[in-house]
Amino acid sequence: MKFSRTARRVTAPVLATMLLALVGGTPVSAAPATGTTSTWTLVDLPQRICAIPDDPRALYYFVVLDGTWSTTITASYTGMPAGTEVYSPQSTPPGSGDGHVVQILAAFRLHGAPLGHYVPQLQATDGTVTQSVPVTLDIRSSC
Repeated sequence: MKFSRTARRVTAPVLATMLLALVGGTPVSAAPATGTTSTWTLVDLPQRICAIPDDPRALYYFVVLDGTWSTTITASYTGMPAGTEVYSPQSTPPGSGDGHVVQILAAFRLHGAPLGHYVPQLQATDGTVTQSVPVTLDIRSSC
């Protein structure tokens, strides 16, 4: 079966999350900031997007949390290439997660971003603790 580009972008992370849920595996997670304790963890999913420099679509990475949180958690990025517009606010209200459910779609759009291989950091913060995980963004003339 051949998938469209959009389906390929979404399929791998979704399948990884579903497989973890089915087999009962424990996902690799980001460690809380040094010197602080946290009741939640940002799950480190292998996420990769291939896009063209002026892709007209909104693109996104999944923010999956494990644990409980009593304040709003907000998602952001560091290390995105020039020409990237990050949509905001991207947050989830107080709640809980089992490490298998997407709480936030951290959306962005490219506006003339330079070609290249980037490894930005997807971040989540509750205002006290900030955690981050690497994601992959390949900007090519065609994907």
